[in-house]
Amino acid sequence: VAVNITDGSLNITQSFQVNVVEGPKMIISDLDIKVNGKTDKNVVNNTRISEEVRPGQEVEFKIEIESLFTSDEDLEIEDIDVEITIEDIDGGDDLDDDADEFDLKPGKNEDIKIKFDIPLEIDEGIFDAIIDVEGKDENGTAHKIRYELELESEKESHEIKIIRSSLTPSTIKCQRQISINTEIINTGSNDEDDVALEITSAGLEISSLTDLELDEGTEDNRFTKQ
Repeated sequence: VAVNITDGSLNITQSFQVNVVEGPKMIISDLDIKVNGKTDKNVVNNTRISEEVRPGQEVEFKIEIESLFTSDEDLEIEDIDVEITIEDIDGGDDLDDDADEFDLKPGKNEDIKIKFDIPLEIDEGIFDAIIDVEGKDENGTAHKIRYELELESEKESHEIKIIRSSLTPSTIKCQRQISINTEIINTGSNDEDDVALEITSAGLEISSLTDLELDEGTEDNRFTKQ
């Protein structure tokens, strides 16, 4: 490759050499990402996933891995490992999972599904989602793929969830004690200053009212009462 610069009377040329080698023989031929039931189809590398995730939702990656070896080349890619990491989304820690290893015959493809349950306690922001695929052919040559995507999290302005509510024992007699255990969490983007937790049963003559505050974020955003 030659680059020539001239002003009409003077000129300079700089030459570069490009070495062309054979490309990888393993590709991601299709990638669909489902966020809480809504699917972003044909996702390409270095892009942001179109659907935003909320606390407690599910994210599913469906990946099609294809071998570009031909039947004439007759090389199988073996022990292929697929790993997905969503970085820093779990209170500063990563969520990661991988699929069972598999082999690919020439010209064949394999569908892989990996699911994540997003924690209830997450911050709003953009998180890196990394897909790494690696395997070796029968000659020992490594074939690697890396996709670097972005996953955006969003919260409702005001959202409080009951994450635990249990009563023991479930069958009682008169003069017996019962235990009601309840836990609530603020998964919204705002502090909640006037929260009321009420536990009532007219038949059992139970009435309990607790006024409290719940911060947003991952600190002081839970309350447990027994």
